[in-house]
Amino acid sequence: MLYAIGAYSGGMTVWVEDNTLTYEYNKFEIERTRLATERIASLLIAEKERRASSRLTRMLNEAKLPMKAAPEELINTEARGLKPAIMRELLQCAWIPHAWNILISGETGTGKSWVASCIATAAIRAGHKTRYFKTSDLLYSLSMTLEDGVYLREREKLAKFKLLILDDFGKVAMNEGEKSILFDIIEDRAGTLSTIIVGQRPYNDWHSFIDNPVIADAVLDRLSRDRHHIKLRGESLRRREASFNDL
Repeated sequence: MLYAIGAYSGGMTVWVEDNTLTYEYNKFEIERTRLATERIASLLIAEKERRASSRLTRMLNEAKLPMKAAPEELINTEARGLKPAIMRELLQCAWIPHAWNILISGETGTGKSWVASCIATAAIRAGHKTRYFKTSDLLYSLSMTLEDGVYLREREKLAKFKLLILDDFGKVAMNEGEKSILFDIIEDRAGTLSTIIVGQRPYNDWHSFIDNPVIADAVLDRLSRDRHHIKLRGESLRRREASFNDL
């Protein structure tokens, strides 16, 4: 069958076979469907990226890290006792599901908190909920909950974090109540959740700092398995001469 699809100004009509018209129509529909599919896919990818970015921002804010730190910088740093190959393995965060613990020690100003923040940032990027505390602040705030009767509830909140960072460990002396709280925190996480403990005191000096043989033995025993110790060395990064060129 022939169909008229148009006419020139001279009055001549153009006729085509119906199968030709069907072919052109199908090509049009296929192209329109392809463009629509690509548009939808593009929108879905953009929405997925937006949600991932929002989740990352939310988790970083929730972690309360003391500074912004780029894990990539840690891989490229060989100074102060860091070993790039080991740092690369740690930043992959495969150790977190296995509930490993990391101890970071070194003199003041050697970058302990920065290293912990780099590892924590990598953990958050990998989807692990993380929380940072100064050890003395956490122990004090938990000690206040003993009187309010919500101590167990606050400990349960800590258990929601796959990675917990305790900074400045050994800097402030603990009373007997705080020593017991420290044990409870370590006990709650032993074998199930990961902890990074940061401080100037070397691991073999913790016993004298805790100054309670029973609690010290219990804490060290629970941290003795599946741990990695990062020992930083060097002078303080905070020390530098003032220069008018920096003004």
